[in-house]
Amino acid sequence: MLAAQVIGASADPISRTIVINRGERDHVRRNLAVITPDGVVGKIVEVLPSTSQVLLINDKDSGVGALFAVSRTQGVVKGSGGPDPRMEYVVNDEKVQPGDLILTSGEDLIFQNGLPIGSVDKDTPGNPFQTILVKPAVRLDRLEDVIVLLTLQEIASPKTEGDATGESGEAPANAAKPPAAAHSARAAS
Repeated sequence: MLAAQVIGASADPISRTIVINRGERDHVRRNLAVITPDGVVGKIVEVLPSTSQVLLINDKDSGVGALFAVSRTQGVVKGSGGPDPRMEYVVNDEKVQPGDLILTSGEDLIFQNGLPIGSVDKDTPGNPFQTILVKPAVRLDRLEDVIVLLTLQEIASPKTEGDATGESGEAPANAAKPPAAAHSARAAS
């Protein structure tokens, strides 16, 4: 992860982009995910030596693989050109309620699975898919500091790290021995 500050925004009312103070010198490259602790912001689309341009999730050219947190139904969150994006490709039969949490699916290979995108603001039936307006988890119009994810590696939580050793902190009895320990055990017998 790499912390960055927002130093500019697009003057074009149709384009939804920001400029951050990190670039090639900081190992930033195209198509890296940009987030805040609250959720998804967008992706890197242009990189210069000391700055980068970020395409926000509400830009009309943006798209993020998404799913509903509870039902796990997948779709794509796309920018509408307005302040809020919409979730597309969700069939009319899918029950959707205002407030339903929408997460990244990981299917776009840019954002890892499980990051908050937003929640359902409003949905209306369409043909053949619903029109679902999304309230972003992040205030995209008030960004100051963001985080660039330099890899797709999952952000580890302390619980995840401790799972390999079990609750007591000791390795499970059926855990494989490291090669050096296995060699020492053979040599001693």
